[in-house]
Amino acid sequence: MGAAIGRRDVAQRADAMNDTSAAISKVVVERYRSMTPAERWLAASSLFETARQIVESSLPSGLTIEQRRLAVARRLYKNELPEVALIAHAEYLHFKQLLPNP
Repeated sequence: MGAAIGRRDVAQRADAMNDTSAAISKVVVERYRSMTPAERWLAASSLFETARQIVESSLPSGLTIEQRRLAVARRLYKNELPEVALIAHAEYLHFKQLLPNP
């Protein structure tokens, strides 16, 4: 499909950039394991939202909502999804607004 970077490649790059000691890594892993699924979901959601906001803040002003959505989607998912999916995501709200209300 659109994935140019495999999970193994990403994991190897992450390991190469890791400067965390084994002791701290163990503490972090134990903390994550002690979290409920809901707590892990909230933590991941918060991290994603922060990343999205960082991308949003780097975009030029004056973009339409669709252009902003496409730029964010490209930045976050370019190597994960085909371009047609990114465009569909960007246009989704506009398309939904055009549909008649039931």
